Amino acid sequence: MQSYKKVKKRRIYNQSRSCSTCGDIECFERPRFFAGQLLTDKDLEAAQRYVIEKNKLHNRHLVGTGVVCGLAVRCDPCCDGSVVVEPGYAIDCCGNDIVLCEPETFHLLDCLEEQQREGDCCDRKIRTPKVPRDQIREYCLILSYFEEPTHPTTALIRDNGCSNTRCEPARIRESFRFSLIEKPVEESRPKLIPDDSFLGQVSECFRVLREVQAAVKTGRTAEENYPNNPPGSAPVSTGAFAPVFYQFRKLVLEFYQREPEIRCTLPEKVAELEAQFQSGNDDDQQRAALLMLALASQLLLDCFCNALLAPCPDCDEEVGVELACITLRGDKIEKICNTVRKQLITGPSLQYWMQPLFSGIQQLIELLCCELDIVKLVDERLPRPQRPIG
Repeated sequence: MQSYKKVKKRRIYNQSRSCSTCGDIECFERPRFFAGQLLTDKDLEAAQRYVIEKNKLHNRHLVGTGVVCGLAVRCDPCCDGSVVVEPGYAIDCCGNDIVLCEPETFHLLDCLEEQQREGDCCDRKIRTPKVPRDQIREYCLILSYFEEPTHPTTALIRDNGCSNTRCEPARIRESFRFSLIEKPVEESRPKLIPDDSFLGQVSECFRVLREVQAAVKTGRTAEENYPNNPPGSAPVSTGAFAPVFYQFRKLVLEFYQREPEIRCTLPEKVAELEAQFQSGNDDDQQRAALLMLALASQLLLDCFCNALLAPCPDCDEEVGVELACITLRGDKIEKICNTVRKQLITGPSLQYWMQPLFSGIQQLIELLCCELDIVKLVDERLPRPQRPIG
């Protein structure tokens, strides 16, 4: 089953954009300035790009993708076909910072009526079919990063001794845009444990082992599991240990094919044990079977250790950051679900969710470090000395 993020989403509305890829690891170089250097616009743009791309790299791999704070989607009290997105901050999978400084109104029904608008960067036009007024439709609201040139300024250019003028934008405004996608079906929602997660990788490692153990218990013969035997022929080597040996030989070769090659001499080791098993007596066969079992156990441990290595995240979410899913009934918005979003785990968000715990710890530390006076406490509880009268 595919994960939710990798399901093809049908875009309903979007502004024009480029088809650039992002999220890959990039090697950087920064410009070096020196006395007497002739600076051009390319040098200054390279200096800007170095800082921008480094910040995006840090966002992608150190912070993550999703909503950082705010950006709650609410019903518009003034219009049944609109929603209001509260101010907030999000990071898309490219590492772009998306900031809404003030509440923004998104006219959802107006967007659905734009049937001839470009659906994506491949100029594929999407038509929204007409539906009965009482039919329920579900869409998800997407927030995307967008840049627009502003502040046009006259550029002075000298060409062949003649003075010419040209108008160029002097600023780039980092903005945003909203779009809609059709809500995926329930079957395409993410698994509780995704296949590409750490637990998913570990469970896959143990799945192969369970299959082989089950096969050994059911008493499969070595003929079924030794690929070099022609169909219907007798196995190369028979004996009490043959089924176990060839089962674990199969496991070792499967692990070797699916896992990174970190044991470079493993095929030679398997061939050596196989030759020992085929030409030896019962003791040698038992020893070869145990060594093959040990090799399979070692590869299982290697599989677990390899799962500990966190891969670089992929950036295949071309639609942007998902904010909410909206249910329409006819020409009115019936319900908004904000919890479908991916919320980034940050320090302020943890403090918000666990404020009672943090407040209790802070009050305890304040009591111990600022208010507790052990000498005074002991002095108050000690009996006072009796002084003679007179």
